[in-house]
Amino acid sequence: MTVRWDAVVQENRFWSEPRRGVPDAACAGEPVAVQVWLFGRLGDAGLPRPLELTLRPPVRICHVIDELGRIGGEELRRKLAGPGSGKLPACRVFVDGAPIEDADAPIEVHSAPARVEVILLTGIEGG
Repeated sequence: MTVRWDAVVQENRFWSEPRRGVPDAACAGEPVAVQVWLFGRLGDAGLPRPLELTLRPPVRICHVIDELGRIGGEELRRKLAGPGSGKLPACRVFVDGAPIEDADAPIEVHSAPARVEVILLTGIEGG
């Protein structure tokens, strides 16, 4: 039996199930705690795991990528994003288990801290 890596159960739901609850701190304009987990080729970037960030709402993946570039250096940022602010197609991002494709869309934060998982897939991994 083959199980897809994105079809695992987390917090008693499948990642593809709709979110439950109401956004918390983002509604109030308070800073949002973001816990970043780097996987794949990004795991050896020399950054703590998880990396704790505090960002002002609206939180977007492009903001997370920019902050990772500030902390981890321009080489790390280039692995995640192209010349613009969008993420590279081989870079997969999940927020609280849900996939995010648009790096400029505001993230709905449903937990504190929001868990952002960043995976950089190599060609052999499907990226």
